[in-house]
Amino acid sequence: MTKRYDEPIEVTADPIVDDAPIAFAWRGKRYEVDQRLETWREAGQWWASSEVTDREFFRVLARPSGVSSSGEIDADGFLITAGAVYDVYRDRVRGGWRLARIWD
Repeated sequence: MTKRYDEPIEVTADPIVDDAPIAFAWRGKRYEVDQRLETWREAGQWWASSEVTDREFFRVLARPSGVSSSGEIDADGFLITAGAVYDVYRDRVRGGWRLARIWD
């Protein structure tokens, strides 16, 4: 199941690896990124409106800060964690980062 938010977040980006998020803060809580799962970019006019967009998405596996990851890997090669999968994006037109959705 997925929940859509499209809310602003504060991102700590990795300065070495393409500014990918390594942590983010949302609604007063900090989340640590355990694994980057996917990246993609969406550009153009959003849903045939006049709004021009250029968004760089990162799908990440993250957990609340202070919650430990077991370090174990499941049968598909994914890290077993007490977190969830988050889609976050950098808005290259307006600037800033946003949380798009949570997969749980």
